[in-house]
Amino acid sequence: MFEYDEGLLNELREIYNDSISDVLESLTRPPPRYYVRVNVLRVSPDVVLDMLRGEGYSVYRDEYLSEALWFPVEGPNGLPEDVDCRVFVDKRTAESILLGANLYAPGVVEAEPCARQRGREVQIVFSGTELPVAVGVVEDPTSLERGRGLYARIVVSRFRAPSLRDTRYYREGLIYEQSWSSMLVTHVLDPRPGEVVIDMCAAPGGKTSHIYEYSGGRARILAYDHSRTKIEKMRSELNRLGHKDIVVERLDSRNLDMVLGRNVADKILLDPPCSSLGVRPKVYDHKTYKMVQDVARYQRQFIRTAWNLLKPCGVLVYSTCTLTIAENEENIRYATKLGFIVGQLAMPRTSQGLVQGTLRVHPHIHETTGYYIALLYKPCSKS
Repeated sequence: MFEYDEGLLNELREIYNDSISDVLESLTRPPPRYYVRVNVLRVSPDVVLDMLRGEGYSVYRDEYLSEALWFPVEGPNGLPEDVDCRVFVDKRTAESILLGANLYAPGVVEAEPCARQRGREVQIVFSGTELPVAVGVVEDPTSLERGRGLYARIVVSRFRAPSLRDTRYYREGLIYEQSWSSMLVTHVLDPRPGEVVIDMCAAPGGKTSHIYEYSGGRARILAYDHSRTKIEKMRSELNRLGHKDIVVERLDSRNLDMVLGRNVADKILLDPPCSSLGVRPKVYDHKTYKMVQDVARYQRQFIRTAWNLLKPCGVLVYSTCTLTIAENEENIRYATKLGFIVGQLAMPRTSQGLVQGTLRVHPHIHETTGYYIALLYKPCSKS
């Protein structure tokens, strides 16, 4: 399931020592809580909580993040063993279906001839390892020819979280599906009305929209990403949430200081592309230590640009959904060489990172997405 070379495993052992097997095991299953963020600019979390409970959902307020609601994740469940018709899906689709999401045509890699019959019970299998993840019933076999639409409805999955995409809460922009760790990042950033906030690697927009809501819609938010497809999806998502005043542009954020100039932002969020080792659940993952080192060097280009973009006294929050030292603590040490000062963080349900004052969310201890968060200050004297 995990193809990590010895260099990467040694990197993880520096953090987790003899617990590395517990860490890897935790990544094969989803967290026991499935989180959504309530769009507080449209509705109170208590109102959504009452409405969901009125419809029979088991749902709870988070103990720390006031805008967060969570649902218990059921499982692991056994799968029927007598289903002999198979459909093979890609990795991303398999990991969604593991939690009970329905199967749409774009995620299908291959379908056996028997899986072309409407109403046929099929076994959903990850194509990379032939790991069964669910059993479904074919709804529309013609969707495979079209390459879009609902292909099969899942009836049994290894785990089960509520499917909210087809509910009024999602359609009306009242909720956003987001992990607890990811929501914590905006609380660390603490965006205030009137501040200029740059989200350097913004797509798919979860943190961008959270920044907007946290500031009461009164921070000036500039959001950038280099992917045209991701930017288009992000704009659609912000429109669903009703967030109209965010500047969203397709740009390579490594060059943002050449476009926007220096000393323009009060606060910056940098959640750069990373090796994503903390994301769960995983049905398969292949990484090498060289890949991690290459990504870490790439991330440093964004850190350098963030230094130029920030005003004196400005704040940079650096976060990743990965576990390696190279992409986390080593990059913070690099940031201090540029002149950044590490802020001292202490938050519930987190541990201290290897650099004092930074935070780690451990997947096997805190039972959520593995994350790293650091708060950095640019000195108040101009540079």
